[in-house]
Amino acid sequence: MQDIRQETLNECTRAEQSASVVLWEIDLTEVGGERYFFCNEQNEKGEPVTWQGRQYQPYPIQGSGFELNGKGTSTRPTLTVSNLYGMVTGMAEDLQSLVGGTVVRRKVYARFLDAVNFVNGNSDADPEQEVISRWRIEQCSELSAVSASFVLSTPTETDGRCFSGTYHAGQHLHLDLSR
Repeated sequence: MQDIRQETLNECTRAEQSASVVLWEIDLTEVGGERYFFCNEQNEKGEPVTWQGRQYQPYPIQGSGFELNGKGTSTRPTLTVSNLYGMVTGMAEDLQSLVGGTVVRRKVYARFLDAVNFVNGNSDADPEQEVISRWRIEQCSELSAVSASFVLSTPTETDGRCFSGTYHAGQHLHLDLSR
């Protein structure tokens, strides 16, 4: 469980909040890939959003099902990303459908973003005002020419035995259940 900083709590109870920005880190280094940083938005200068000195490239990405209720089984959120230029298809073919990769979701109020995002700077910039959740890619649930969807799980639930598979374009999905 993460402690949420008081300034972030204060912002979420204000009558007029600044925009909530969701920043995504997809870390595929454990499965032989690289780290990617995405955000649906650009900053007010029309450039990639910068948070804690790192640029998050504008790229169509959406998460759903991240609600936590504390009762019953854990949620299985879904991450859907654009398959622009076949980028995800290529990674899925090379990296076992990305299963085992890590997804970090950062929620930040715009007023706390780095000063470089704003034409006139930002005196409220505060790199500690974020809410972070970490997830593992459990399964590639859909892969098309338009988008790819991934089922996520909490890192403590992933044991590498649930459903591993490799996607081969133009072929059937090959499942390796022997692990």
